[in-house]
Amino acid sequence: MLGEFLRLFFMVLLVMDPLGMIPQFLSVTAQYDARTRKGIIFKAVLIAGIVLLVFLLTGKILLEFFGIRPGAFFISGGILFFMIAFGMIYSRPRLPRSIPSEKSVIVAGGEDGEDRAGVSVAIFPLAIPFIAGPGLLTVIIMFVSHGESWLYSVAILLPAIMLSLVVAYVTLRCSTLLLNFFGSMGIFIMEKIMGLILAGFAVQFIYDGLTALGIIHP
Repeated sequence: MLGEFLRLFFMVLLVMDPLGMIPQFLSVTAQYDARTRKGIIFKAVLIAGIVLLVFLLTGKILLEFFGIRPGAFFISGGILFFMIAFGMIYSRPRLPRSIPSEKSVIVAGGEDGEDRAGVSVAIFPLAIPFIAGPGLLTVIIMFVSHGESWLYSVAILLPAIMLSLVVAYVTLRCSTLLLNFFGSMGIFIMEKIMGLILAGFAVQFIYDGLTALGIIHP
């Protein structure tokens, strides 16, 4: 069980790609001060967690309702992950348009204006699709539908998702520090390595889906 949990946690973390969020996060929050950015991060992680929880609890029902077999979803998920991995491997270095400082521009409209804008940024693009993107939702539906016991799948996936959200929260909170420490090129290289590993997962999922559908035999 521990081995499966670690594999799922690593898979969720790869698809979520918190390091890859850093340049985009710094760009979309450059106008906010440090206190507002902290609130945006918390809201984004909370909203993403709610979305992921809904899919975790209803993923298997959705597949059964539409009559999609788990093997077919494994193949489609593998193709999607391969496309994500391809983008990670062949992407160009992403630099933030501007790096936030402690004294940033105040959003027009006072505190209420800042809160409304902060919630808007937290929902899109941070919570969806940066944190709770289509790839991560696919991971959840795949593993919930594949296991024989729905409760067992949820018991493994839930802590893996929660731990990944904690990692994403810490990464975004320390985004400026991490960018200064690793540099844009260091983050770029790590994303390439993560893309290579994700590509291996993608091919394995396609193989598992073909086996589950009886198209190929192990």
